[in-house]
Amino acid sequence: MEIYGTTTAEVWLQACEHVATKPRWEEHTLILHVASPVRMRARDRAVAEKLDTFLREHDALPNHTVAETIFPAYEYMHRGPEGVFTAYPEVLYPKLKKHPRRGWGRYAERLLRRKRADGTTWSPLEKTIEKLQSFRSRNTFDIAVAGGAADLDDEDEGVTIALYDDNLDGMKPRQLPCLSHLSFHVLPGDRLHLTALYRSHYYVQRLYGNLLGLARLQDFVAQQAGKMTGELVCHSTYAKLETCAEEARWKKADVQRLLQDARRVFEEASANVGGVHQEAR
Repeated sequence: MEIYGTTTAEVWLQACEHVATKPRWEEHTLILHVASPVRMRARDRAVAEKLDTFLREHDALPNHTVAETIFPAYEYMHRGPEGVFTAYPEVLYPKLKKHPRRGWGRYAERLLRRKRADGTTWSPLEKTIEKLQSFRSRNTFDIAVAGGAADLDDEDEGVTIALYDDNLDGMKPRQLPCLSHLSFHVLPGDRLHLTALYRSHYYVQRLYGNLLGLARLQDFVAQQAGKMTGELVCHSTYAKLETCAEEARWKKADVQRLLQDARRVFEEASANVGGVHQEAR
């Protein structure tokens, strides 16, 4: 199943509504297409605020916090690229990883710092940007978040980087990386597309924040590489609207009300925009 939409909020809402029609509120092989991932309209903001309110009321992490686990937008906003490549991995992350709820979502750190066999460190994301700067179009650059080796092949036009760490993940029965793969693809017109693969995906408490973080990461890489931000594709091999006690702090009826409220504010904001346009004519 594939879902198409203009923005992250629109696609999040459509995807959740689709999964809600499935038995057990589960879906396999769901591919989401976001045409303008960094665009934020009034209707999108209304949906995002409705979801954020729901998450906070149920003691879950807000969208921005989830997004920051993928890309440190706060550091970028206040310190520029130096904040991303240096301040976050060297100053901020060592403090964040001590937090009791930081046992998951270490994607930004894995994208920004890896150790070679000789003990030296390097930045997979920075190397990816360097490669993107070297080629104009029709080249794919991959970052694998689980599995494979942490080697970089400079003989290839692309780059595959594994962020799975045996020392951290090898013996864990749970809390393994859900985000498995990132693929950057430059299309004609210098538009940078990003495809993300998730092996398992919670759609209430993670999907919107994940899409937000991926969009920020994509936009950052595009800017640094001198490209235009293109489509964001998110492939969930397993998607779930979580409601059971082990996965969430809410019940099925709570999620149903959330989706109904989100659809209502989305439609109301869309109608208001339409009315303004009609008056302008």
